[in-house]
Amino acid sequence: MHDLLDESRSLILDAIANYSDLTITTGLNVGGTVLIDLAAKLNFTGEVVFVDTGYHFPETISFYSELSKRYGNIEFVSLSAQTPYEDGFLEDPAKCCEINKVEPLFNYLEEKAPSALLNGRTRDSARTRSNLSPFEEGTPLKINPLYKWTTRSLIDYSREESLSNHPLVSQGYLSMGCWPCTRAVAEGDDPRSGRFVGQGRVECGIWTRKTEGSIR
Repeated sequence: MHDLLDESRSLILDAIANYSDLTITTGLNVGGTVLIDLAAKLNFTGEVVFVDTGYHFPETISFYSELSKRYGNIEFVSLSAQTPYEDGFLEDPAKCCEINKVEPLFNYLEEKAPSALLNGRTRDSARTRSNLSPFEEGTPLKINPLYKWTTRSLIDYSREESLSNHPLVSQGYLSMGCWPCTRAVAEGDDPRSGRFVGQGRVECGIWTRKTEGSIR
């Protein structure tokens, strides 16, 4: 744990020092909660950006409000689609993600143009992320300070630091998405296997979309 913490703290400190417009993006998973806590303790005072799709679990919205009160020196920003795709998960779940989640974030990042993003993704969180590195070049630069952490180490840190995690984590929701497309997972399963069940995908598109103006 100490080695993980030392590297992560170093990456976050360097990011804070080198990028005055550093921004955190989060879906409020365990990794996101740990990242926000680490950054706050290292005097991060920028924005934490969260997209309210309109279909989050009520517990997710409540937890977002709890975090915004807990870390008063950080600016919490909630985004949503200007023209939501109402009940899109019934017709086209991938399009629902694109309109209600991906586009609001990309539009905001295009407007604000931060030079670097901190996020809580880990290699352990999905098979598509097994080769995740600490830095991913692009516009903006993506910095992944928790890339080596496991779900177990994230939960251990949360307990050691007496952090409140998303209330559904204890019920097996190890990757937090929208209620229509997210299920709990069994112990030992891929944390992201509960996302987009039956859809043949594990990503919403935020980290995989390759278009002009996206997180490339």
